[in-house]
Amino acid sequence: MKLWRILAVALVAACVPAAGFAGCGSNGGNGGGDDGGQGDATTDTKGGDGNSSSGGDGATGDGKAGDGGGSSSGGDGGVAIGDGGNPFSGDGGCFTLGSGCTSSGECCSNTCNAAGVCAFPKCHSDGTACTGNSDCCSASCVGNVCQALSPTCGSLGNACGGTTADGGPDKPCCSNYCLSGVCQQPSFCGQTGDSCATGTDCCSGVCTKSGTNALGLCGAPATGGANCQLTDGMLCAGTTNDGGIVVLDGGIPQCGGACCSRACAPWGPTGVLVCQPASGCHLVGDLCTNDSQCCGSAAFPADGGGAQSQGGFATCSGTGGAVGVCQNPTGCKPNGAVCRLATSSCNSSCDCCSGNCHADTCKQDNLGVPRCSVAQCLDAGGACATSADCCNGNPCVPSAPDGGGPLTCFPLQCVPSCGACSNSADCCPGEACLGGRCDPCGGPPPGDGGTTEGGPGDAGPGPDAGLPADGGAPPPPDGGCASYGQLCTISAECCNGVPCTNGRCQYPIQ
Repeated sequence: MKLWRILAVALVAACVPAAGFAGCGSNGGNGGGDDGGQGDATTDTKGGDGNSSSGGDGATGDGKAGDGGGSSSGGDGGVAIGDGGNPFSGDGGCFTLGSGCTSSGECCSNTCNAAGVCAFPKCHSDGTACTGNSDCCSASCVGNVCQALSPTCGSLGNACGGTTADGGPDKPCCSNYCLSGVCQQPSFCGQTGDSCATGTDCCSGVCTKSGTNALGLCGAPATGGANCQLTDGMLCAGTTNDGGIVVLDGGIPQCGGACCSRACAPWGPTGVLVCQPASGCHLVGDLCTNDSQCCGSAAFPADGGGAQSQGGFATCSGTGGAVGVCQNPTGCKPNGAVCRLATSSCNSSCDCCSGNCHADTCKQDNLGVPRCSVAQCLDAGGACATSADCCNGNPCVPSAPDGGGPLTCFPLQCVPSCGACSNSADCCPGEACLGGRCDPCGGPPPGDGGTTEGGPGDAGPGPDAGLPADGGAPPPPDGGCASYGQLCTISAECCNGVPCTNGRCQYPIQ
């Protein structure tokens, strides 16, 4: 970890790891022959790595499946679902699928691919031979044959872009992302119709399983009358003018295309265009689990928001499940709602409760999305709805160290490691907002179950630690880059060829 990341932790009070990012268990040890040693689910250890020159299979056993040996002919890692080895979710401080990585040990899947992204582990494709569930990408082996989760597409881990044993073409990927001949996850969450273990694995928040299967398929998101179709993390555009969508430089659809967040941009680790999480409060059509997450709810102050004066509040509702979508409040648009800039309409109205949006109450947030805002910017600690409310474009993030509490303006232009965030644009360059934390909390623990420098339990830096005195951000770490919406000084610092526009990595609003 770069020194500036370690030192910046001092700026975040009482750093507490987010749920699901507790310390990792230790390795089960390497096997003495071709196969790695078996892990132990009761101690959250994982199967060891195959260490022969030809690369054996990691034992799936009770813990996380180990890697095959280091050669290119290494064996399968295995898909151990439900017994301490879930490749989808953080089962001990690891990075989830689609996250950036530098080594396999950082990933929940124990697989960091050549592109530096946590990938689904090696597994047997649908219709191929197997001896147990952990052999199969579907985690379902029946009659010594891997069963398909979907009849029409290949779930994560399946072979793609080639031919099957009978000479026919491989099924297209459910994720619409075939990388190096394997179906992989292009985003920080699973696409509708792709494999999942729980609802939190899916961009829709919905995972539907059949029978006793360990894996299911991501369902469609709840609907609530919003004029958008795509929730955060969903694929949002190609590189051509598809279906009448106006595409700007870099393949970015105008006004965010069908994204409820109005921001379709590259996901840093993969470079694939996905709907970016909005700054601060959730927009109409965004997923939610309670009313307080939505722009214009009763959780936000009346001054500036104004929805209360109309006799109504934004609510979270859907189809009756645990995950719903944010609904419009009655009357004018509250703070945080999408508005119309004087130079661009983006099919939005100009009726912010806080005043004339063409004058001073429609400002761009840290993703460049126009949001209804207060007329006078807020200093650090001010109650905000989005980063558009805060002076200097500072992040609008949860005020409590554990990620709870009302949203307030952060004292610096970016949040260092371990700080609470609403999207990756809140975080300092090179960090990512994962589980509501930047990077999160200094990155995953090393393989021996310890913590990284600056992580939970660390004594913290000395009194001279901190970011530049002007409140700006340091450059991205060596070999890294700034994600969409993050601070920059030149375009070369931005991931995926995104230009540096007005000090942030983003395409100009057109």
